[in-house]
Amino acid sequence: MGVIVGIGGGRYSDGEVMPIFEKIVKLSGKRNPSVLFVPTAGFDDMEGDEDIFALFEKLGATVSPLLLTDESLSFKEIENRILSCDIVYAGGGNLKFLMDTWMKTGADKVFKKAYEKGVILSGYSSGSMCWFAEGYDDCGENHEFMFVECLGLLDYCNCPHYESDYWQGFKEAVKGRKYSGLALENGAAFIYDNGNCSVMCGNDEGSVYLLRKDNGFSEELYI
Repeated sequence: MGVIVGIGGGRYSDGEVMPIFEKIVKLSGKRNPSVLFVPTAGFDDMEGDEDIFALFEKLGATVSPLLLTDESLSFKEIENRILSCDIVYAGGGNLKFLMDTWMKTGADKVFKKAYEKGVILSGYSSGSMCWFAEGYDDCGENHEFMFVECLGLLDYCNCPHYESDYWQGFKEAVKGRKYSGLALENGAAFIYDNGNCSVMCGNDEGSVYLLRKDNGFSEELYI
């Protein structure tokens, strides 16, 4: 039992995803929650991430980054930072690099502890896929799509940016996988709240699709 909010993509700069951020903050149950921003998938380069900080701060949250590529950080420091926050928000980028880094530092195990503790786990694109069993990302050689084994907190194979023709290969690629597919368009979010699943969208709409293994991975709108 825990809480996860995965966002398929969308724009920060004009507040398209603001309603989803409002939901994340509300789920924390805190008036002024602490948010830990984890930009690992972006190789810890936070240039352009100012809007993420601004959106959360507009909602009364305090935001601080955790740069897991910083080799001076001890495991204890990583553990304390993750377990002491109210909300984790993971940014987008390269999913394989994210998972490799989390496993190298032991952060993967700590995020699982945080989930059990009740910390809200959220994120965008690769920062959404990481919480699922598998993610489908263009992080292979020459930007080829590949499946990446993730934390496995939710038993789906997750794909973001599903409104884009570039990501439509997921429909065929997911066939034969161990897990059903869950495809999120930009502006859409999948919410797991202590056993209850729901979807929502930002200001410019966006849908979530389920490709169920027990139905031949046929695509259906998640309602």
